[in-house]
Amino acid sequence: MLTKGRLIPAFYPYYADLWQMGALRRWDRCDILHLMEHGTGVKLIERAKQEGALAILEPVNQHPQGMNAILNEENERFGFKRTRGLSRIQERQIEESLASDFLLAPSRIVRDSYVSRGYDARRTAVLPYGVDLNRFHLMAEPAPPDKTFRVICVAQISPRKGQVYLLEAWKKLALPDAELLLIGSMSHGMDAILGRYRGIFRHLSFVPNHQLFEYYGRASAFVLPTLEDGCSYVCGEAMACGLPAITTVNNGAADLITDGEDGFVIPIRSPEAIAERLELLYRNQELRRKMSQAALAKAQAELSWKKYAERLGEFYRSVFER
Repeated sequence: MLTKGRLIPAFYPYYADLWQMGALRRWDRCDILHLMEHGTGVKLIERAKQEGALAILEPVNQHPQGMNAILNEENERFGFKRTRGLSRIQERQIEESLASDFLLAPSRIVRDSYVSRGYDARRTAVLPYGVDLNRFHLMAEPAPPDKTFRVICVAQISPRKGQVYLLEAWKKLALPDAELLLIGSMSHGMDAILGRYRGIFRHLSFVPNHQLFEYYGRASAFVLPTLEDGCSYVCGEAMACGLPAITTVNNGAADLITDGEDGFVIPIRSPEAIAERLELLYRNQELRRKMSQAALAKAQAELSWKKYAERLGEFYRSVFER
């Protein structure tokens, strides 16, 4: 608590070594080693390839160099400390990608960030994350009729997630009978920045995941103005609850959205674009209804974890065929 998590990057490589040692002690031969890119698997990849297995790596964010570049731009805007080069764990993540046989990315923006830095595009595939439709769905008992236009954003409040641009848009709109709800813990230094917007939004620092659908169910639209996200779960969750989702081109979850039909994809750092889309939904209830139905239909037809498992199985088969 005293260090506020600042020592985690320094100690994480040691944890990674211990984790790999434990995994190797319980090792069993495999045909495919499928790892999330956390900087904890270089030795596992080496062992698998020595035994003739294929190593599939799944990054959850953009290439560390690209991610650091955009986050440093944002830290400068907020007057926060810049990241000095790659951390040791990020170096290990890059080592994992170079050692892998295939890259399975959750979105096109993640895949492209690796391809642009030399990864062979022919050894990549894109598979967006799924949604737990048993947990995220329409409320069994709809909320009582309410004329309030509610906008919800679920994410840690930080420079990376871009809530300040949503707040700027909301301040500019000043809509009557409207509410902005931010759900998420606040990263270091953000409390002072959000103080500039005191009184125009409501904040909940934590809501259990199994209760989130109730908050989605009372909202009119979902916004995540993130600067960098591999494929944010919350966009799919909001769509599964019937919400039009507004997010940026830098969020891999933009792949889930058909712009103008079940949500909107906007540029980063654009309060103007956020305000324009929100005002459109605010003033056009019929459009909001149609987009809500389209978001729900897409989630039910395409975004379940069952559908994800089917696509993953197809990917494994394609890997063996190659």
